[in-house]
Amino acid sequence: MEFTRRRFLSAASTVAVGAAGAVTMSGCGSDKKPAAASRSDAKDPELKLTVAARSPWMANQVALTRANTLFLGLPRFPGHETTPSVARRESDGSVAAFPGNTWNQWKAGDDGRNAFVYVNSVHIFADDTVWCVDQGGLRADSAPKELSTPKPGAQKIVQFDPRSGEALQVLRFGDDILPPGAQMNDLRIHGTTMYVTDSGLGALIVHDLSTGKTTRRLSGYKEMLGVTAPAPATAAPGKTQSKHKTPKSDMIELTRDGKWLYWAAPTGPFYRVATDVLRDTSVSDAQLATHVQHVADIPLSGGCAMDTLGNLYLSDIDNKRIVLMPPSGRKTVLAANTGLVSPDGSFLSAERRLYVPAPQTERTQLFGNPKDLTEKPFLIYSLPLPGEFDGVQLGNAVTGQS
Repeated sequence: MEFTRRRFLSAASTVAVGAAGAVTMSGCGSDKKPAAASRSDAKDPELKLTVAARSPWMANQVALTRANTLFLGLPRFPGHETTPSVARRESDGSVAAFPGNTWNQWKAGDDGRNAFVYVNSVHIFADDTVWCVDQGGLRADSAPKELSTPKPGAQKIVQFDPRSGEALQVLRFGDDILPPGAQMNDLRIHGTTMYVTDSGLGALIVHDLSTGKTTRRLSGYKEMLGVTAPAPATAAPGKTQSKHKTPKSDMIELTRDGKWLYWAAPTGPFYRVATDVLRDTSVSDAQLATHVQHVADIPLSGGCAMDTLGNLYLSDIDNKRIVLMPPSGRKTVLAANTGLVSPDGSFLSAERRLYVPAPQTERTQLFGNPKDLTEKPFLIYSLPLPGEFDGVQLGNAVTGQS
């Protein structure tokens, strides 16, 4: 692994980690079990989604600093290859390439070592720096092998200063961590430990930001694989998904205390494992698999977020809605909007607003459409979280610190 490090701005947290708990989501990171509010049996009315930002480029990821500076992840999706890959909303409301230099200028044939090739995730934690996951190659289900196979060093994780755009560190891993076919998808951090999903082969990657030690876990295990996905309901009626290949382990969340790691393929189900067992290299993968717990089956989901009380917010693709799944496992519809087309990587801000991008990926030719049917601008929706909804107490943003 190559480890370029200038500084890491996050304050490390030391956490006392307990043993594996019950199969339910109860106790997942909160100081106490969320209590149901006193209410009637009638379901609360769904919350209203409003447009928070508009992007001239397809946007499938969103993240905000504590000061509400908004960043977007812009995938080089088939038909949308001309993109800066990452953008920032400026003070005048415009959306501009970030950091605004050679990082945004990759073109076919470049080595992609110090430029964005295919950014699949953008996230912000307690230190307010911007983390970008670059898969280093175009989609294997739509691009020729010479463009879909990452060149050496092209698949990487980059941390940026949100103001200056300075690259603070670049993480690159060897073939022992990223064998051929591996694709880093998304990441979460607690203290100095980073967890990454591999959606290409299906695996979890654990990286210690202090020591540089990295391990690859559960590679190819059934818990890391998705089930065969039907075509999204609005994509090319009567057709299959065409060439679209459903990702394996994709969505990832960490509880507030860092004790439980959750993950799922878009098709589900959600699983979780205690992070102390996951980090213990004396535990074999076969042994680790016995500690993995099935949490819940889910609707076809493009992304998710988790709050400090362990509630999951799922981006329901087929029904254009946000589904709230509390620790009890009972699902309820939080919000819906016909403009929420292919909802993807959501983000809960410090001000307790839930942001959800609508990249319209199901309208592309990759999903069997005769031509690209996406419409500009690409919208990012948001809603403020109330204190409780449908009898469920709602928490704050999980920042990677207890």
